[in-house]
Amino acid sequence: MPNVSHDTLHGFLPGRPKALNRALDLLGLGIPPGVATEPLPTDASGAPKMFTRHMDSVLRVVRPDGRDPFILLVEAQTGVETKKETSWPYYIAYLRDRYKLEVVLLVLCVDTATAAWAARPLSTGVGRPTQVTLPHVLGPCNVPRMRQVQEAAADLDFAAFCLWIHSNDPDIEGILTVVGEALAQDADREARDDLAGLIEDGLGSRHAREIWRNLMKTLFTPRQGTIVGDARLAGQEEGREEGREEGRVAGKVEQLLRLMERRGFPMTEEARQRVTTCTDMPVLDLWFDRAIDATTLDEVFATPSATDRIPAPAQSPEQTGIPSHSQGVPGSSTD
Repeated sequence: MPNVSHDTLHGFLPGRPKALNRALDLLGLGIPPGVATEPLPTDASGAPKMFTRHMDSVLRVVRPDGRDPFILLVEAQTGVETKKETSWPYYIAYLRDRYKLEVVLLVLCVDTATAAWAARPLSTGVGRPTQVTLPHVLGPCNVPRMRQVQEAAADLDFAAFCLWIHSNDPDIEGILTVVGEALAQDADREARDDLAGLIEDGLGSRHAREIWRNLMKTLFTPRQGTIVGDARLAGQEEGREEGREEGRVAGKVEQLLRLMERRGFPMTEEARQRVTTCTDMPVLDLWFDRAIDATTLDEVFATPSATDRIPAPAQSPEQTGIPSHSQGVPGSSTD
Protein backbone atom coordinates (compact mmCIF):
# COMPACT_ATOMS: atom_id res chain seq x y z
CA MET A 1 0.00 0.00 0.00
CA PRO A 2 1.56 3.33 -1.06
CA ASN A 3 2.55 5.68 1.76
CA VAL A 4 5.13 8.39 2.39
CA SER A 5 7.89 5.88 3.17
CA HIS A 6 7.06 3.79 0.09
CA ASP A 7 6.93 6.83 -2.22
CA THR A 8 10.19 8.23 -0.87
CA LEU A 9 11.97 4.91 -1.38
CA HIS A 10 11.17 4.52 -5.07
CA GLY A 11 11.13 8.24 -5.89
CA PHE A 12 14.56 9.09 -4.47
CA LEU A 13 16.98 7.51 -6.94
CA PRO A 14 15.38 8.85 -10.17
CA GLY A 15 16.36 12.40 -9.28
CA ARG A 16 19.91 11.51 -8.22
CA PRO A 17 21.83 9.92 -11.12
CA LYS A 18 25.06 9.44 -9.11
CA ALA A 19 23.30 7.40 -6.42
CA LEU A 20 21.29 5.59 -9.12
CA ASN A 21 24.53 4.63 -10.85
CA ARG A 22 25.89 3.15 -7.62
CA ALA A 23 22.66 1.20 -7.13
CA LEU A 24 22.88 -0.18 -10.69
CA ASP A 25 26.51 -1.18 -10.02
CA LEU A 26 25.22 -3.47 -7.28
CA LEU A 27 23.23 -5.38 -9.92
CA GLY A 28 26.27 -6.05 -12.11
CA LEU A 29 24.61 -4.73 -15.28
CA GLY A 30 27.80 -3.13 -16.59
CA ILE A 31 26.28 0.35 -16.79
CA PRO A 32 29.10 2.93 -16.86
CA PRO A 33 28.90 5.96 -14.54
CA GLY A 34 27.46 9.21 -15.80
CA VAL A 35 24.03 8.06 -16.95
CA ALA A 36 21.34 10.60 -17.81
CA THR A 37 17.74 9.92 -16.83
CA GLU A 38 14.32 11.09 -17.97
CA PRO A 39 11.19 10.42 -15.89
CA LEU A 40 8.35 8.82 -17.84
CA PRO A 41 4.60 8.52 -17.12
CA THR A 42 3.73 5.90 -14.53
CA ASP A 43 0.16 5.26 -15.72
CA ALA A 44 -0.01 1.80 -17.27
CA SER A 45 -3.79 1.70 -17.59
CA GLY A 46 -5.25 0.20 -20.71
CA ALA A 47 -7.62 2.05 -23.02
CA PRO A 48 -10.45 2.48 -22.39
CA LYS A 49 -9.52 2.85 -18.72
CA MET A 50 -11.70 0.36 -16.88
CA PHE A 51 -9.43 0.70 -13.84
CA THR A 52 -6.12 2.43 -13.18
CA ARG A 53 -2.73 0.75 -13.06
CA HIS A 54 0.09 2.85 -11.70
CA MET A 55 3.74 1.87 -11.60
CA ASP A 56 5.98 3.38 -8.92
CA SER A 57 8.77 5.11 -10.90
CA VAL A 58 9.70 4.79 -14.57
CA LEU A 59 12.90 6.19 -16.11
CA ARG A 60 14.43 6.30 -19.54
CA VAL A 61 18.13 5.72 -18.86
CA VAL A 62 20.78 6.86 -21.35
CA ARG A 63 24.41 5.77 -21.07
CA PRO A 64 27.18 8.39 -21.30
CA ASP A 65 27.89 7.46 -24.92
CA GLY A 66 24.19 7.71 -25.81
CA ARG A 67 24.00 4.08 -26.93
CA ASP A 68 21.46 1.45 -25.93
CA PRO A 69 19.01 3.45 -23.80
CA PHE A 70 16.69 1.35 -21.70
CA ILE A 71 13.65 1.68 -19.45
CA LEU A 72 14.14 1.31 -15.72
CA LEU A 73 11.04 0.42 -13.73
CA VAL A 74 11.61 0.98 -10.01
CA GLU A 75 9.18 -0.66 -7.59
CA ALA A 76 9.37 -0.32 -3.80
CA GLN A 77 8.23 -3.24 -1.66
CA THR A 78 7.95 -2.90 2.10
CA GLY A 79 6.16 -6.25 2.30
CA VAL A 80 4.89 -9.19 0.24
CA GLU A 81 2.08 -8.35 -2.21
CA THR A 82 1.01 -11.36 -4.25
CA LYS A 83 -0.80 -9.15 -6.79
CA LYS A 84 2.61 -7.90 -7.96
CA GLU A 85 3.31 -11.40 -9.31
CA THR A 86 0.91 -10.59 -12.15
CA SER A 87 1.22 -6.80 -12.33
CA TRP A 88 5.03 -6.75 -12.75
CA PRO A 89 5.00 -8.91 -15.91
CA TYR A 90 2.18 -6.70 -17.23
CA TYR A 91 4.16 -3.51 -16.55
CA ILE A 92 7.20 -4.89 -18.39
CA ALA A 93 5.16 -5.93 -21.42
CA TYR A 94 3.39 -2.57 -21.45
CA LEU A 95 6.63 -0.56 -21.30
CA ARG A 96 8.36 -2.78 -23.89
CA ASP A 97 5.46 -2.31 -26.29
CA ARG A 98 5.08 1.43 -25.70
CA TYR A 99 8.72 2.52 -25.88
CA LYS A 100 10.28 -0.30 -27.96
CA LEU A 101 13.23 -0.40 -25.55
CA GLU A 102 14.62 -3.04 -23.23
CA VAL A 103 13.07 -2.95 -19.75
CA VAL A 104 14.82 -3.53 -16.42
CA LEU A 105 12.65 -4.15 -13.35
CA LEU A 106 14.35 -3.07 -10.12
CA VAL A 107 12.57 -3.96 -6.86
CA LEU A 108 13.71 -2.22 -3.67
CA CYS A 109 13.06 -4.14 -0.45
CA VAL A 110 13.65 -3.22 3.18
CA ASP A 111 13.74 -6.74 4.62
CA THR A 112 15.27 -10.04 3.56
CA ALA A 113 12.01 -12.02 3.45
CA THR A 114 10.41 -9.55 1.03
CA ALA A 115 13.60 -9.46 -1.04
CA ALA A 116 13.65 -13.27 -1.32
CA TRP A 117 10.01 -13.27 -2.41
CA ALA A 118 10.54 -10.49 -4.96
CA ALA A 119 13.55 -12.24 -6.53
CA ARG A 120 11.61 -15.38 -7.47
CA PRO A 121 11.09 -15.97 -11.23
CA LEU A 122 7.52 -15.22 -12.30
CA SER A 123 6.39 -17.49 -15.11
CA THR A 124 3.19 -18.36 -16.92
CA GLY A 125 2.41 -21.04 -19.48
CA VAL A 126 1.32 -24.64 -19.91
CA GLY A 127 3.90 -27.40 -20.23
CA ARG A 128 6.75 -24.90 -20.48
CA PRO A 129 6.83 -21.19 -19.62
CA THR A 130 5.44 -18.82 -22.24
CA GLN A 131 6.72 -15.79 -20.36
CA VAL A 132 9.27 -15.49 -17.55
CA THR A 133 9.97 -12.38 -15.47
CA LEU A 134 13.19 -12.21 -13.45
CA PRO A 135 13.19 -9.08 -11.26
CA HIS A 136 16.42 -7.46 -10.13
CA VAL A 137 16.23 -6.93 -6.36
CA LEU A 138 18.15 -4.66 -3.99
CA GLY A 139 17.68 -5.42 -0.32
CA PRO A 140 19.61 -5.80 2.94
CA CYS A 141 21.61 -8.75 1.59
CA ASN A 142 23.24 -6.93 -1.34
CA VAL A 143 23.11 -3.23 -0.37
CA PRO A 144 26.02 -2.03 1.80
CA ARG A 145 25.38 -0.99 5.39
CA MET A 146 26.93 2.37 6.28
CA ARG A 147 29.43 1.72 9.08
CA GLN A 148 31.82 4.68 8.77
CA VAL A 149 31.01 8.39 8.87
CA GLN A 150 33.61 9.09 6.17
CA GLU A 151 32.03 6.50 3.88
CA ALA A 152 28.58 8.03 4.29
CA ALA A 153 29.88 11.61 3.92
CA ALA A 154 31.48 10.72 0.57
CA ASP A 155 28.06 10.19 -1.02
CA LEU A 156 25.18 11.33 1.19
CA ASP A 157 22.48 10.47 -1.35
CA PHE A 158 23.65 6.88 -1.64
CA ALA A 159 24.05 6.73 2.14
CA ALA A 160 20.40 7.77 2.53
CA PHE A 161 19.33 5.07 0.07
CA CYS A 162 21.33 2.41 1.94
CA LEU A 163 19.88 3.63 5.22
CA TRP A 164 16.31 3.06 4.03
CA ILE A 165 17.14 -0.42 2.74
CA HIS A 166 18.51 -1.30 6.20
CA SER A 167 15.77 0.51 8.13
CA ASN A 168 14.67 -2.77 9.78
CA ASP A 169 18.20 -3.61 10.95
CA PRO A 170 18.42 -4.42 14.70
CA ASP A 171 21.17 -1.78 14.96
CA ILE A 172 19.19 0.91 13.18
CA GLU A 173 20.26 3.43 15.83
CA GLY A 174 23.91 2.87 14.94
CA ILE A 175 23.23 3.25 11.22
CA LEU A 176 21.19 6.41 11.77
CA THR A 177 23.96 7.86 13.93
CA VAL A 178 26.60 7.26 11.26
CA VAL A 179 24.50 8.89 8.54
CA GLY A 180 23.41 11.72 10.84
CA GLU A 181 26.99 12.60 11.77
CA ALA A 182 27.99 12.48 8.11
CA LEU A 183 25.09 14.73 7.16
CA ALA A 184 26.05 17.21 9.89
CA GLN A 185 29.37 17.75 8.09
CA ASP A 186 27.62 19.06 4.96
CA ALA A 187 28.33 22.77 4.65
CA ASP A 188 25.28 23.33 2.43
CA ARG A 189 22.74 23.92 5.18
CA GLU A 190 19.70 24.01 2.91
CA ALA A 191 20.61 20.81 1.08
CA ARG A 192 21.48 19.15 4.39
CA ASP A 193 18.14 20.04 5.96
CA ASP A 194 16.24 18.92 2.85
CA LEU A 195 17.97 15.53 2.86
CA ALA A 196 17.39 15.17 6.61
CA GLY A 197 13.65 15.63 6.01
CA LEU A 198 13.67 13.14 3.14
CA ILE A 199 15.46 10.57 5.28
CA GLU A 200 12.75 10.91 7.93
CA ASP A 201 10.04 10.53 5.29
CA GLY A 202 11.65 7.31 4.05
CA LEU A 203 11.77 5.64 7.46
CA GLY A 204 8.76 3.36 7.77
CA SER A 205 9.33 2.61 11.44
CA ARG A 206 8.06 5.01 14.09
CA HIS A 207 10.92 3.91 16.34
CA ALA A 208 13.49 4.79 13.67
CA ARG A 209 11.84 8.16 13.01
CA GLU A 210 11.99 9.05 16.70
CA ILE A 211 15.69 8.17 16.83
CA TRP A 212 16.32 10.27 13.73
CA ARG A 213 14.41 13.28 15.10
CA ASN A 214 16.39 13.17 18.33
CA LEU A 215 19.63 13.00 16.35
CA MET A 216 18.61 15.98 14.24
CA LYS A 217 17.83 18.01 17.36
CA THR A 218 21.27 17.19 18.73
CA LEU A 219 23.24 17.69 15.52
CA PHE A 220 21.37 20.45 13.70
CA THR A 221 19.13 22.46 16.00
CA PRO A 222 20.49 25.39 18.07
CA ARG A 223 19.99 25.02 21.81
CA GLN A 224 16.49 25.93 22.98
CA GLY A 225 16.21 28.94 25.26
CA THR A 226 18.37 31.16 23.04
CA ILE A 227 16.89 33.82 20.77
CA VAL A 228 18.39 32.24 17.66
CA GLY A 229 17.45 28.72 18.68
CA ASP A 230 13.86 29.51 19.59
CA ALA A 231 13.38 31.57 16.42
CA ARG A 232 14.70 28.75 14.27
CA LEU A 233 12.53 26.17 16.00
CA ALA A 234 9.47 28.37 15.51
CA GLY A 235 10.37 28.80 11.85
CA GLN A 236 10.86 25.06 11.40
CA GLU A 237 7.43 24.30 12.87
CA GLU A 238 5.80 26.95 10.68
CA GLY A 239 7.61 25.55 7.65
CA ARG A 240 6.55 22.01 8.47
CA GLU A 241 2.90 23.08 8.74
CA GLU A 242 3.14 24.94 5.43
CA GLY A 243 4.74 21.88 3.87
CA ARG A 244 2.00 19.60 5.20
CA GLU A 245 -0.68 21.92 3.79
CA GLU A 246 1.08 22.10 0.43
CA GLY A 247 1.26 18.32 0.40
CA ARG A 248 -2.45 18.00 1.14
CA VAL A 249 -3.29 20.47 -1.64
CA ALA A 250 -1.00 18.71 -4.15
CA GLY A 251 -2.55 15.35 -3.29
CA LYS A 252 -6.10 16.66 -3.71
CA VAL A 253 -5.19 18.28 -7.05
CA GLU A 254 -3.82 14.97 -8.32
CA GLN A 255 -6.92 13.09 -7.14
CA LEU A 256 -9.23 15.64 -8.73
CA LEU A 257 -7.45 15.57 -12.09
CA ARG A 258 -7.50 11.78 -12.12
CA LEU A 259 -11.20 11.70 -11.27
CA MET A 260 -12.04 14.25 -13.97
CA GLU A 261 -10.08 12.30 -16.57
CA ARG A 262 -11.78 9.03 -15.61
CA ARG A 263 -15.18 10.72 -15.76
CA GLY A 264 -14.40 11.71 -19.34
CA PHE A 265 -14.37 15.48 -18.91
CA PRO A 266 -12.58 17.38 -21.71
CA MET A 267 -9.34 18.32 -19.92
CA THR A 268 -8.35 21.44 -21.83
CA GLU A 269 -5.28 23.38 -20.79
CA GLU A 270 -7.59 26.01 -19.27
CA ALA A 271 -9.40 23.44 -17.12
CA ARG A 272 -6.18 21.75 -16.02
CA GLN A 273 -4.58 25.07 -15.11
CA ARG A 274 -7.65 26.10 -13.11
CA VAL A 275 -7.26 23.00 -10.97
CA THR A 276 -3.47 23.04 -10.61
CA THR A 277 -3.31 26.74 -9.64
CA CYS A 278 -5.98 26.49 -6.95
CA THR A 279 -4.50 26.38 -3.43
CA ASP A 280 -7.78 26.61 -1.49
CA MET A 281 -8.36 23.17 0.04
CA PRO A 282 -12.12 23.64 0.71
CA VAL A 283 -12.64 24.69 -2.92
CA LEU A 284 -10.72 21.64 -4.18
CA ASP A 285 -12.83 19.43 -1.89
CA LEU A 286 -15.99 21.00 -3.32
CA TRP A 287 -14.86 20.46 -6.92
CA PHE A 288 -13.94 16.87 -6.12
CA ASP A 289 -17.35 16.16 -4.58
CA ARG A 290 -19.10 17.72 -7.57
CA ALA A 291 -16.95 15.83 -10.09
CA ILE A 292 -18.26 12.52 -8.76
CA ASP A 293 -21.76 13.11 -10.15
CA ALA A 294 -21.47 16.14 -12.48
CA THR A 295 -22.03 15.74 -16.19
CA THR A 296 -20.20 18.89 -17.33
CA LEU A 297 -17.28 21.00 -16.17
CA ASP A 298 -19.72 23.91 -15.83
CA GLU A 299 -21.27 22.04 -12.91
CA VAL A 300 -17.90 21.29 -11.34
CA PHE A 301 -16.58 24.87 -11.50
CA ALA A 302 -19.84 26.69 -10.75
CA THR A 303 -19.63 29.41 -8.08
CA PRO A 304 -20.49 27.94 -4.64
CA SER A 305 -24.04 28.57 -3.46
CA ALA A 306 -25.61 28.64 0.01
CA THR A 307 -26.48 24.94 -0.30
CA ASP A 308 -22.89 23.89 -1.00
CA ARG A 309 -20.62 22.39 1.61
CA ILE A 310 -18.60 25.63 1.81
CA PRO A 311 -19.76 29.26 1.53
CA ALA A 312 -18.89 31.41 -1.44
CA PRO A 313 -15.28 32.50 -0.89
CA ALA A 314 -14.48 36.10 -0.20
CA GLN A 315 -11.22 35.94 -2.15
CA SER A 316 -10.89 37.04 -5.72
CA PRO A 317 -11.11 34.45 -8.51
CA GLU A 318 -7.33 34.73 -8.98
CA GLN A 319 -6.79 33.68 -5.38
CA THR A 320 -9.14 30.72 -5.36
CA GLY A 321 -9.04 29.50 -8.94
CA ILE A 322 -12.88 29.79 -9.17
CA PRO A 323 -14.02 31.51 -12.38
CA SER A 324 -15.87 34.79 -12.01
CA HIS A 325 -19.25 35.35 -13.66
CA SER A 326 -17.49 37.11 -16.52
CA GLN A 327 -15.10 34.23 -17.16
CA GLY A 328 -15.92 31.40 -19.50
CA VAL A 329 -15.82 27.79 -18.43
CA PRO A 330 -14.69 24.82 -20.42
CA GLY A 331 -17.22 23.04 -22.51
CA SER A 332 -19.32 20.10 -21.40
CA SER A 333 -18.16 16.51 -21.53
CA THR A 334 -20.85 15.26 -23.88
CA ASP A 335 -19.09 14.83 -27.18
